[in-house]
Amino acid sequence: MTGSFAVSKHDDGAGVIRLAVRGEIDDEVSDALAEIVANAAAQPGVTMLVIDLEKVRFLAAAGIRALLEGRAAALQHGRAYQVVNPRGVVHGVLATTGLLSLFQTAVRRAPASRARLGS
Repeated sequence: MTGSFAVSKHDDGAGVIRLAVRGEIDDEVSDALAEIVANAAAQPGVTMLVIDLEKVRFLAAAGIRALLEGRAAALQHGRAYQVVNPRGVVHGVLATTGLLSLFQTAVRRAPASRARLGS
């Protein structure tokens, strides 16, 4: 892995948990991402998981697998699942693989209370 990888969890209210991913999603971190999403899906009171890829620069095949496993975990727990804000090459990978519609991919902004100045 050549870039840093991090995931931050945000409670967007009404049972919506947003996982903001940063860095590169490759085979070195894909298992960790899948586990983080599965853990979030298992939490009580969660109705929807939103995976925010705005700060992801690279998405390898293993990253696609992690997103699919995360979706499966969310559905297993009766949670909605959406991937948002893919940019550049990440958007291209999801488009090429036909996953934009499966993940209900959208461009959306963080709630105003969570937006940072200068973003």
